[in-house]
Amino acid sequence: MELNYRFKDNDFEETVLLMHGFLSDMSSMEPAAGHLMEHFNILFVDLPGFGDTKAGGDYSMDDVSDALAALIMSRWGAVHVAGYSMGGRVAVSLIINHPGVIKSAVLESASPGISDPAERKKRQELDRKRADSILSDYVSFIDAWEKMGLFQSQDFADAGQRMRQRENRLAQNPYGAAESLINYGTGTQKSYWADLPGVSVPVLLLAGEKDGKFAAINQRMEELIPESRLEIIPGAGHNIHMEAADKFGIIVLEFLIGG
Repeated sequence: MELNYRFKDNDFEETVLLMHGFLSDMSSMEPAAGHLMEHFNILFVDLPGFGDTKAGGDYSMDDVSDALAALIMSRWGAVHVAGYSMGGRVAVSLIINHPGVIKSAVLESASPGISDPAERKKRQELDRKRADSILSDYVSFIDAWEKMGLFQSQDFADAGQRMRQRENRLAQNPYGAAESLINYGTGTQKSYWADLPGVSVPVLLLAGEKDGKFAAINQRMEELIPESRLEIIPGAGHNIHMEAADKFGIIVLEFLIGG
């Protein structure tokens, strides 16, 4: 699996890998780089199915983290990682499967998967339906996606930011987006809940105050990950780095610099 990436060399010793969410690409993480640019090099990556990373055929979440680990080792040896939503799930897989390439992790609105087999099966069925909808009428799917309760808090975000987010979503390849759901969506990926107590790197967990579902998930994660800290961001929903960019940058930077 060949990953499309962009390295922003700011002439620092350490690098932060930023990983985007579903229906977007590396460019959507540029606001998240914000304050980090002043202290770290930034590695942007298009995850499989998005941007210019094309990954046809069968592959799994573990294959995605294997490809990322190979990329990191090829040039940087080890990096800090920050992943949002889908990118956060990928980051969990990376720190579980390849802890040696990760110095610390920031998990924004992330999850280690679904542990209950019955719930996983329900989610697989939902993801298949969503994949069918994407392939049937991508624009209509985006319209419905943006009206989900998960993103209601973004109604009060900057109009320009919301427009750029929508344009980025519409720019994605529907086939790649559908493929990502089938191959490494929440229902398909293995559950990493049982692996969390063995995480050996410092982890910052971020959840929005208005995102009750993921706030609860991350509270459970904090209980299981030995060296972790949870920050609930006031006034923010699922996409913290867009809805509260300055607060996101300050909290993440303090975590990364402070270790």
